Amino acid sequence: MTQHRSDDNWIQGIADDDVVTVGDPRLRAPTAPVDAASARDLLTTLTTRLRELNGAGLAAPQLGVSVRAAIIEVRRTDVFPDRPETGLIQILNPTVLERSAETVPDWEGCFSVPGYLGLVPRAETITVRYTDETGQTLTSEVTGYAARVFQHEIDHLDGLVYLDRMPDLSSLTTTQNYLDHHRPGPA
Repeated sequence: MTQHRSDDNWIQGIADDDVVTVGDPRLRAPTAPVDAASARDLLTTLTTRLRELNGAGLAAPQLGVSVRAAIIEVRRTDVFPDRPETGLIQILNPTVLERSAETVPDWEGCFSVPGYLGLVPRAETITVRYTDETGQTLTSEVTGYAARVFQHEIDHLDGLVYLDRMPDLSSLTTTQNYLDHHRPGPA
């Protein structure tokens, strides 16, 4: 169980040079479908950047590319030491087919909104159809934290950021204040 160090710039509210941040119209722009062959290099770039940033997911619009491609690879970090990990999942042209009525609020951050976290309600379970990096179309039921990350990244492909999903902004906090005052302690 390896714990990775979260990106210091992100914690401090400093955007990385190649990450598109909230307010930039590219983050809200419509995204086009993409096929696996033409997305190969982009998926590699997304994977490399996500691992450098030590996040849970990254979508093409966050790197200024307006196509429906994202990756998910949840790893434990010093900011989120207890989240359940997933292997690398590369998704193209995803569609959420179903969402559970049950929603769960949990803390989310985003490289496109550096330095902040907020409580976001998300469906506990989703059924999602997407194309993988080999061009195969898959339909998967995803639950828990992985479902949260899928929804977060698909939102990026639809021109949304997590702030748009917050019912109110009263939980919005700096990452440092989250660490000091809100992060759950040991059970």
